[in-house]
Amino acid sequence: MCRAPSPSERNEGRVKRGSSVGIIANPASARDIRRLVAHGAAVTTNDKITILRRVLAGLASTDVTHVLSMTDLAGISAGLWALADKPSAACWPKLEFVDQVVEQTAADTVAATEAMVAAGVGAIVVLGGDGTNRIVASVCDDIPLVSISTGTNNAFARRIEPTVAGIAAGLVATGRVDVGAVVSRAKVLTVESGSRSERALVDVAVIDGDVVGAGAVWDPATISQLFLCFAEPDAIGLSSIGGQVCPTDRFDPAGLVVDIGRPAVRTLRAPIAPGLVVGVDVASVSTLAPGQAVVVRASSGVVALDGERLFRFGRHDRPIVTLGSDGPLELDVRETLAQAARTGVMSVPGRRCA
Repeated sequence: MCRAPSPSERNEGRVKRGSSVGIIANPASARDIRRLVAHGAAVTTNDKITILRRVLAGLASTDVTHVLSMTDLAGISAGLWALADKPSAACWPKLEFVDQVVEQTAADTVAATEAMVAAGVGAIVVLGGDGTNRIVASVCDDIPLVSISTGTNNAFARRIEPTVAGIAAGLVATGRVDVGAVVSRAKVLTVESGSRSERALVDVAVIDGDVVGAGAVWDPATISQLFLCFAEPDAIGLSSIGGQVCPTDRFDPAGLVVDIGRPAVRTLRAPIAPGLVVGVDVASVSTLAPGQAVVVRASSGVVALDGERLFRFGRHDRPIVTLGSDGPLELDVRETLAQAARTGVMSVPGRRCA
């Protein structure tokens, strides 16, 4: 049995910006109800530990000296702690853990990210899906994110080899690649309902009914309106609906509004979850301009952010959705490695594993 690090063993040193990287690994990602109603494979704790081992190997090659990792009770932090003393981890950066009270809710991700911002990490590697990245983005300030998809909905997070993701994060964190040349500011949807304000990185869905329930959205027949930051045609999730009718790049300044239901101007089949392709009646599609604020059509219902039902609303607090360009900084892994190749920085000897 792996032993979790004690409070005195966590966050032992003071990490410094430019030499450290944060790691957020959501232990609950890829385990929501969509794994039952669709055909996605679960990403186990051991899978996540294996991914992080590869990230750490990539970080080591760039001379990152410290890694500050989220603490959890599912076995990820305990597994990394157990591996850190093995000979195979001799080349790893110094591994520290956030000293936090683990509640096994989204509050854990918030607390860990805030600790990384306070510690001054130069980049944050995120293991999770759109929901995890939304939470990290809400408190990560201007620290670049390297998102590795391990969730159910992975429109924001990209599929990428973890070793390469670690190299890219390390090159930026140590200043060996100019961060300004390899990051872009993500779009974001802001939802205001009464005194409540929330932000989404990919989609905002207005759901019929008044039950938040299990959270995850998997039936488009319950959706009346969909707001999208971007809509890539090869995406999985609600954004794939927009991707089928009006592909919109994540770097395009505009977004989309899709009204769903009858009378339909087009009926399509969209992959809204892994292995789940369903029919969707699209009533209308319109461009959502930057800064444009739209009041949702429904007088009551539930709002889902990035595929997760979050709150109910009524006619007195109908949500207003606005597209902005002030989202988190996304690190372009491919361009980071290209910059490194052009400048030859990876030719500089670093620590090497035997």
